[in-house]
Amino acid sequence: MSKEFSIVVCGSARVGKSTLVNAICGRPVARTSGSLCSQTDRMEKYTINRDDEAGSVQYKITIYDTPGIESWTEQHVRSYFSKIMNESKPLCMIYCASPGSFAKLDQLQWLVDTCISSNIFCALVCTNKYSSGTSRRQHVMEDFHSLLSRYHHMTRDENPIRFYGDVALCTSVNSILYEDTELGVRKDVEGINELIFGILISLKNDQAAAWCYTVAENQSFWVTMREELMNFFEIAKPVVKEFYDEHGKEIIKSLIPIILIAIKRKL
Repeated sequence: MSKEFSIVVCGSARVGKSTLVNAICGRPVARTSGSLCSQTDRMEKYTINRDDEAGSVQYKITIYDTPGIESWTEQHVRSYFSKIMNESKPLCMIYCASPGSFAKLDQLQWLVDTCISSNIFCALVCTNKYSSGTSRRQHVMEDFHSLLSRYHHMTRDENPIRFYGDVALCTSVNSILYEDTELGVRKDVEGINELIFGILISLKNDQAAAWCYTVAENQSFWVTMREELMNFFEIAKPVVKEFYDEHGKEIIKSLIPIILIAIKRKL
């Protein structure tokens, strides 16, 4: 049996959409470019295929990496998502804006409107968080907060993530190492694991399972966030510790089935 899902990544050109996709997946999946020219000038599709542990279900996750949306109309947004929903079941929409970019809030509102009305979870992400000053990053985050508050009040603030019920979240991340030799600034990857976890606990049933398979090769997430995973899914720590001790780097193959069982029980 095959189950098909999709993840839609939107945003203006040169805000780090492809870099974020790779950071989430824990391996190179999307094409990236360090030049000022957008690498994604047309919609790209990246497919991840995973079999469940029993081998009875195949999960097919398609990641849609969109071109810049500056010229999109409201009708374009709605028809775009209608097409995707006809092909598969969207897990979430991830919208990216960097501190140095200009996010058009009317277009973002069309995206969020369409997604929430279609029960698609929204994650608004400020990428490249250290590429500009703190004030610019705060401005992007406040724009996100202002928009999402129209749909649901902020239910909790778990730095760096703000949650808005079970419909959306917003956060800021640094997908790759940021370094400014002139200023002597060096910032490591930051916020990716928390973003992955935030989306995971916001999804339900098969969607949560498909998200687990999407990030299955992200060793950093499974190791760094194991305490949070155990606490949220109420998994006995000795059980998980046994798997970590026994399997080491193969922990993913052993931990995911435990998480999936917990998802079914909890959600």
